[in-house]
Amino acid sequence: MLLTLPMIIEFMKYVLIAILLTQLGFGFLILLLGNTMVDFYSVSIYENPENLIQKMSNFFQKTTIGLGYFIYTKLSKFHWILKKGLLLGCLVIQAIVSILLYEIILRLLDWLFF
Repeated sequence: MLLTLPMIIEFMKYVLIAILLTQLGFGFLILLLGNTMVDFYSVSIYENPENLIQKMSNFFQKTTIGLGYFIYTKLSKFHWILKKGLLLGCLVIQAIVSILLYEIILRLLDWLFF
């Protein structure tokens, strides 16, 4: 089977959808489960990566699920109910921005290659 440009672009679309939805899904898991998911994330990240494997692992984790953790840590100074409300608001905004980002990238790819 020969890879064609439309197949590669379709694959890129699916990868982008997967990354954006994984970010959003992990953010909602943090909203629901709180410190359990934050602890899971902090265990999976190397504080001071020493080699390329650890750096690649950190890059993968931060790219796929890091935004929810980042927002949660920024909101950690607030009371827990306010933190949950603000996190929910941030996740709604993130969902809207993800949809817009996907549409912009989709239109850009279509414009560039078709």
